[in-house]
Amino acid sequence: MKIRNIIASLVLGSLVFASCDEGISTPNTANKGKAKPTLGVELKDNTDVDFNLTFTPSADVANFAYVIYTADSYDYKTIPSAYDIVTKGVTGTFAAASIINDESASKDVNVKCILKDYYQICFAAISKDGLLSEVDTMTVHIPGAHPDITFVSGVYTFTSYTSEELGSDAFMPGLGGPFDLTISESAGVYSTSGPWFGVFNLPLVGVYDYSDNTLTFDGTVLGDETSGSHFGGLLGYVDKTVPLAWALWGGGSGSDPLVLQCTVKDKKATITSIKSGAIEIDIYNGSSGSWAFNGVFGLLDSDCSVVLKTPATD
Repeated sequence: MKIRNIIASLVLGSLVFASCDEGISTPNTANKGKAKPTLGVELKDNTDVDFNLTFTPSADVANFAYVIYTADSYDYKTIPSAYDIVTKGVTGTFAAASIINDESASKDVNVKCILKDYYQICFAAISKDGLLSEVDTMTVHIPGAHPDITFVSGVYTFTSYTSEELGSDAFMPGLGGPFDLTISESAGVYSTSGPWFGVFNLPLVGVYDYSDNTLTFDGTVLGDETSGSHFGGLLGYVDKTVPLAWALWGGGSGSDPLVLQCTVKDKKATITSIKSGAIEIDIYNGSSGSWAFNGVFGLLDSDCSVVLKTPATD
């Protein structure tokens, strides 16, 4: 509040009337004809989680300020006045700051991203004599911008339904229980590796949602993304001589994705539970000339548990 009052008095000081010795009110013309202060900005080192701005004020600047709006598209907000910017009188912004010029040639500002792709920066300055600069703007576009959260890749232990819990639907006795699966992120691609239910190697591709910190697997296979979901399709033989084949299913009617819930701590997201959906592998018998359901080999759903067993090392 102290800085704001000082700035306001400087600005108003260039506009009010001054009293002369004769008691006649005349305009204060001390700033008449003076060049306005300037403030430059440069975008540096932008990533999908943050970006850096370098502000360069002219030598006569006492302090400068900026406000940042966010949007999902290239849609400019109403540009505020220089006075409102430098006096911190702008509301409804994503970020704002007023910076005293300490005679440095420039000032670096780091901005952390949220789930918005567009960042509109409006900035202005005020001189030591109370002159306001023009308002300048810059729009930073960061496709796929998101909060600074790192997914914890590693080996996760899932506990699936046992044969006893599956009952008559179980393909055979002794199935189910804990199994390990590696889930990792590399260059923005989330995927599984290792055998589902300890037997079936099927690398699935996941999508991370930063709005609720979930990781979703919809049956898309790594390396075959163009084919879409493989839920409901026979994916290989268990025994060609019988023949027996296996198929992958999701939750609900068989097409609902497996959604894993992550817990974020210290900017790190770890899978801690199954939020919804399922992964189910069923066995089908084709000896009669058509594929008939022969039993459930493995099933995971929201009643099953998942814990991080071993985090990956860099």
